[in-house]
Amino acid sequence: MNAMKKIGLICTALFPLVAHAEIVASQATIFPTEKAGQPSAIFMQLQNTGNETVNLLFAESQQPARLELHGMHNGKMHALNGIEIPARQSVSLKRGGLHIMVFDLTQPIQQGETFPIKLFFDDGEVVEVNATAK
Repeated sequence: MNAMKKIGLICTALFPLVAHAEIVASQATIFPTEKAGQPSAIFMQLQNTGNETVNLLFAESQQPARLELHGMHNGKMHALNGIEIPARQSVSLKRGGLHIMVFDLTQPIQQGETFPIKLFFDDGEVVEVNATAK
């Protein structure tokens, strides 16, 4: 089999993976903590490059911690069942707005450290993100 056919087969095999990658996460940060057990929060930009609205359902971490989706309403924080990201639009997870709360940390998060998380969406997409402590 010549090289061009091999490249074509590889591209065809990978196309479903590339075509499905619709959410782009960027600028992910997490608040450093001084001690274990102290809550933190994760912020980032989520861009939906697809033609359908998707919903962030939940987030998980490799590190021992409990992650919750949160929003603010009338100055009060509350848990959310999901975060909608409209087609061809971006949503900001930021201080005073939508964000991911991090509870029950077994170790503090140091300045400059990365905190890996996975974001799970209702279309089956899973996005891996490294939030930097700032």
